[in-house]
Amino acid sequence: MKKHLIILVSIAFAACSSNSKVGKVQTSDTVLSIPDTLYPSSKLIVPTHNEWTSKNYPKMIKSFKANPLQLHDIVFVGNSITSQGRNWGERLNNKAIKNRGIAGDVTDGVLKRLGEINYIKPTAVFIEIGINDLLNDTLSPERTAKNIIQITKIIHQQNPKTKIFVQTIFPTNKTNLVDRIKLTNTIIKNHKSRGVFTVIDTHLLFADKNDFMQKELTVDGIHLNEKGYQIWVDCLKKYFK
Repeated sequence: MKKHLIILVSIAFAACSSNSKVGKVQTSDTVLSIPDTLYPSSKLIVPTHNEWTSKNYPKMIKSFKANPLQLHDIVFVGNSITSQGRNWGERLNNKAIKNRGIAGDVTDGVLKRLGEINYIKPTAVFIEIGINDLLNDTLSPERTAKNIIQITKIIHQQNPKTKIFVQTIFPTNKTNLVDRIKLTNTIIKNHKSRGVFTVIDTHLLFADKNDFMQKELTVDGIHLNEKGYQIWVDCLKKYFK
């Protein structure tokens, strides 16, 4: 047991080691007005959203409009795993960090809502997305990885100074997802455009020896409990000066 614990700690350290750091954010007291046209329309239909997400997505976009990002914020983009982290600025002691997680969202949904993010010229973007794609048997790991890489390209093209971090897809307790997650993460880590983004191998933080989510870190086999969030936060702290 002790040996196994040491191995897990070593893996977690490796997952969080990086020379890429988020620099100081030049904050402003001026409230930025973001054009409505940069947000997805309330009538937008994302075909890969399930029925529940198709209702939640426009609600969250409406909430984002009411609480717009500000110039040079640090944006956490993702699905429910990011969303349920709630106040990331408080967790990481950095008020410039804003949560743009949407429960149930998929890579197609993120691609449709990059307008707001690019408009504010973010200092950094942390991306956590893909598990809902892989839960859909009709969406392949190759397609999921391609979309994640496309998200980074769009951000980089419009804001080449923005630091982009892609967090690998977390493990789950579902046997049929092990190989799908592994392939998606492998494609991302081996992609030739690695210079555009930095990979944070968050999968390693939470995987047990069988590549399942560690039971003591989850509430349902997919989502994190508070202990899991603390491990994630401790990892991310290393990316901030």
